[in-house]
Amino acid sequence: MGEAFDRGIDVDVKLAPAPPPDAPEILPAVRVDADHFWMDVPRVGRFLVRNGREMNVEPCPGASDGDVRAYLLGSAMGALLQQRGLLPLHASAVAVDGRAVAFIAPAGSGKSTIAMHLQHRGHRVICDDICAVEVGDGRAWLRPGLRNLKLWRASLGAIARTPDGLEPVLADMDKYRVPVDAPAEDRAFDLAAVVLLGWGDAPAIAPLPGAEAVGALIANTFRGQLVAPMGRQAAHWRQCLDLFNAAGVHRLVRPRALDRLAEASALVERLSLDMSR
Repeated sequence: MGEAFDRGIDVDVKLAPAPPPDAPEILPAVRVDADHFWMDVPRVGRFLVRNGREMNVEPCPGASDGDVRAYLLGSAMGALLQQRGLLPLHASAVAVDGRAVAFIAPAGSGKSTIAMHLQHRGHRVICDDICAVEVGDGRAWLRPGLRNLKLWRASLGAIARTPDGLEPVLADMDKYRVPVDAPAEDRAFDLAAVVLLGWGDAPAIAPLPGAEAVGALIANTFRGQLVAPMGRQAAHWRQCLDLFNAAGVHRLVRPRALDRLAEASALVERLSLDMSR
């Protein structure tokens, strides 16, 4: 169970030259093949990820540590997980009754916000932004990852916090990293459900049918544009199908008003209970 997670962590991350590899350029200043990912971010730095084992970071002179960290733990980390054959979901995840619930949605749809609210209801945040998923034998597991919730200023108001003392996600962004106080658990969590977030007049939750559910998982794969140049199309589709079969995908709609979060969170808690029976 969770075999791919039980092997030792053996990624070599270092400050070192990051020259472009001999790989196709899929976007300006982005080169990708099955074993290499390279990205050159103006005024931030170059990032080279090789063979799921090495990450070279070459910051630009004067680049802020926060901006370098954001790209290292974002696009570069997503590429590393893809190279290792894992499914990186663009998601936030919370442990409810000991099992993981992962929230997927386009940017700005409230993934971190609902994770934050569930944390304040006594549940543990497992990871935010990138969730590494393994599937096999009809089961799905999620490994703890980065747990600094990325919250816009308005969402901070829902927990009576201000940005004072918080690190911006990027230097010019009004979005902040909010540390999670509870200690992390170094184990793979059973993934009980994947929840696609959306907006609606009243909180409601319902399962998605197969084709729509698998499509949502494909669309919410972190840096999914890397799948084709890495030659992982068939494996990626299989992972998404297996994840749907193991955990299912539900759509949760809720009003944008932050004072209605409690109703949406209660639906998630009920779903997790139902999936555990």
